[in-house]
Amino acid sequence: YTTFQPHGTSHDFEKYPQMWIATKFMIGLLAGTFAFFWLHSALWFYREYKDRKEGKDRPHIDTTELPESGKTHFRRFPKWWRLAHLIGALSIMTLVLTGVGVLYSESSWAPGLMAMLGGPKVAAFVHRIAAVGFMGVFFVHLIYFAIRIARNYETFEWFGPNSLIPNWQDLQDATEMFSWFLGLRSRPSFDRWTYWEKFDYWAVFWGMAIIGGSGMLLSFPDITAAIFPGWVFNVVMLIHGEEAFLAAVFLFTVHFFNNHFRPDKLPPPDVVMFTGTQSLKEFRRDHSMQYDRLVETGELDNYLVDAPSRPMTVGSKILGLTLIAIGLILLFIVAAGFLEG
Repeated sequence: YTTFQPHGTSHDFEKYPQMWIATKFMIGLLAGTFAFFWLHSALWFYREYKDRKEGKDRPHIDTTELPESGKTHFRRFPKWWRLAHLIGALSIMTLVLTGVGVLYSESSWAPGLMAMLGGPKVAAFVHRIAAVGFMGVFFVHLIYFAIRIARNYETFEWFGPNSLIPNWQDLQDATEMFSWFLGLRSRPSFDRWTYWEKFDYWAVFWGMAIIGGSGMLLSFPDITAAIFPGWVFNVVMLIHGEEAFLAAVFLFTVHFFNNHFRPDKLPPPDVVMFTGTQSLKEFRRDHSMQYDRLVETGELDNYLVDAPSRPMTVGSKILGLTLIAIGLILLFIVAAGFLEG
């Protein structure tokens, strides 16, 4: 603990070089991420809004191609994926709520928020419980894939259309998407996973490494101090807060836009992650390459299901709107803390 700097600042390279370097890295990461994805969202909104205003629409499915079974929905996500998404969403929102008061502890509203949560000790306890929930989902996911890969090592699809591993096609898709934004070409077609869906998926790995790793170091200070020099606490606290800020703002702006607030998605919410299915028409529009491949191989019928029941649909919409509302409230709190600070 002797090298911990309680009054360390990121503005003085001579006295606190580690904090200065960490700060510059995080500023570059935040600026680069938001600059790219906010521009991406703005251009996407402009193009979809313009197309809808001009009466353009993406191709609808030919009803003559519907299977004889009459099933009109495509099963995209099994129940365990949906459960993991829900637990992850609730955990992240709880982490933001209990952490933002600490990140912006000098804000005028922070004491009131902490009092509402039952005080700093209660908030810290809830924060750790939520972290365990989120990390639990993450590690169960890793264990699941480790077992699956071990059992099917020779046939496991590391790359290809069903893989979440980024490839050169994703770069080409992103380039074509920007060309469409600018009106230089028609809207590109996508396979099972789009490049922005892959980014959302792998961002969790980055977040777990940075936020989860730094959080573990802060949760066990005696062990951390026995292994690392004291200045590590300065850097870890800085990185933990800044990366959490990045994750929260990204999720409640870019992720919400991609899935709920694009003109093609309005009115929100998109409930595919809650029902696990989407209409065959919407699936073909969003993932036309996968649709064509399944038709050619005769596998489409294996994924077709009946439309979700009305109670399931209504419940999913209520849940989706509730989570969106909570996310936007948290975004407002984070923005207020950032601006006041």
